[in-house]
Amino acid sequence: MPGEYSQATLQAHFDSINRRLHRIEEQLVRMSDTDGFAYTPSWSEVPEEVIALANEGDKLGAIKRYRELTGANMEQARDAVVGL
Repeated sequence: MPGEYSQATLQAHFDSINRRLHRIEEQLVRMSDTDGFAYTPSWSEVPEEVIALANEGDKLGAIKRYRELTGANMEQARDAVVGL
């Protein structure tokens, strides 16, 4: 039926949007370096280990590791990892 989406379809859509936003942020970082304006990307305060886990597709592992490294609660960790 039109308008109905599976969990997999929605996840693929969100993953696509997140990749696109990441590329936009990378471009903003490059522009800020050359054009002299300040821009801090969303992932700048996320530990490299967490980013690596998230990029490998291990979102739960990334959330767990973020909590271990930062002392964040579950909601804060989830928001940080989803923002990658």
